[in-house]
Amino acid sequence: MTLIQSGGLLLLFFLLLLLELFIPSGGLLGAAAAAALAGAIIIGFLHSFEAGGGIVIIVSIVAPIVISVGLRLWPRTPLGRKILNVDPEESANRRDEQEQLRRRLIGKVGVAKMDLLPSGVIDIAGVRLDAISIGGVIDQGSAVEVIDVVAGKIQVRTTSRIPDRQLELGDKPPGLNGSPNDRLEVPIESLGIDDLEDPFR
Repeated sequence: MTLIQSGGLLLLFFLLLLLELFIPSGGLLGAAAAAALAGAIIIGFLHSFEAGGGIVIIVSIVAPIVISVGLRLWPRTPLGRKILNVDPEESANRRDEQEQLRRRLIGKVGVAKMDLLPSGVIDIAGVRLDAISIGGVIDQGSAVEVIDVVAGKIQVRTTSRIPDRQLELGDKPPGLNGSPNDRLEVPIESLGIDDLEDPFR
């Protein structure tokens, strides 16, 4: 038994491990990968303790990386898209769209429905939303202003402004009555943000 054989079995293990993520085999490829790994380790230890220990260390470092890369790529494969019934590009576009919609809340004023410590629930124009305080604790009932949206999370701080009752989403789209400079006021539901239940209500 030589280290070349052990190295070959080790490479075979990583190859079978990747194939197991992309090819439905009912666990056969996984079992073959485990057998190849066991063979590589046994041959390594038969050669020397240092060789066997080195193989174990290599596997413990490289295997998680291979699995992580495989799991990241798997949803983008035809098999992954078919099983998950999800288009990664469509999901990314949807997240970007939701992020842009939430960013329209920047500058709007609502009311803290509970103490923000720093996270909690606020109310803007009658709709409850998750938010995070960036200026310390905010007491329940305080007026809060949306100052930023990061990773879909609304960030607020206290303000002396009066809470908004409606939102202005910009100029009226073509085809509506009124001058191009008129503002279109619509309920916050048009932003596509779900109404959240107040857990303390």
